[in-house]
Amino acid sequence: MQRTLILFLCLLLFTGISSEAQSFSRVRADFIVKVKETGGAQSLTMGQVCYDRHFKQIIYHLNFPEKETWISADTVMYRLVQDKVVNRSTVPSIAEFTVFHLALSSQLQSFGLDKTLYKPEDITREGDQVITTWIPPAQARKKLGKIMVSTRNRQLAGVIFFDPDEKILRKQFFEEFQLVSGISFPGKIVEINYINGIEVYQVTTFKNIIIDERENDSDYSYPVGTLR
Repeated sequence: MQRTLILFLCLLLFTGISSEAQSFSRVRADFIVKVKETGGAQSLTMGQVCYDRHFKQIIYHLNFPEKETWISADTVMYRLVQDKVVNRSTVPSIAEFTVFHLALSSQLQSFGLDKTLYKPEDITREGDQVITTWIPPAQARKKLGKIMVSTRNRQLAGVIFFDPDEKILRKQFFEEFQLVSGISFPGKIVEINYINGIEVYQVTTFKNIIIDERENDSDYSYPVGTLR
């Protein structure tokens, strides 16, 4: 679930996404994550994810391979088993740049880049897709590369991250969009990470998506200050 280095660096440039004019706050969905490396290693994770953009906690209620709860809150990822912390790790503060927050904030089409210090350099059309190339500010180009975002029918279709030498670091493809309570949400995300010469494929599917649930408040916010 943790993001790659490129997103961690990108977070340093984000100015923040305004939420004052938005009317959607919560999303809940069943998810399945399948990961496969070119060497053959595979893993499967299933459960339910809850997110409230006001609390900015991503809460994963896992039921396979083990019953656990993962909570991403600020810069800490907590792993709980029977409400006891079994592991905690430092992670980038990614909540506002996940598919959950971007969809709720109507920023998914641009991948939120129009609210950052990245600027569009080039816009082209290839077939039924519009491809926008975003470049970081000059002072950051030694550490950050361009990001290419493609849209189809005004929906996000794909994102490609590059390093400063224009080597591809990561690809994401957004598919099977569903219109739920006025929000267009991808039912499938295909991700390819390039790590030390190894391709890691991750396919995430979402089903039973619920927007702005009025009940089960405790599923969307965990008192992490009480965790030890």
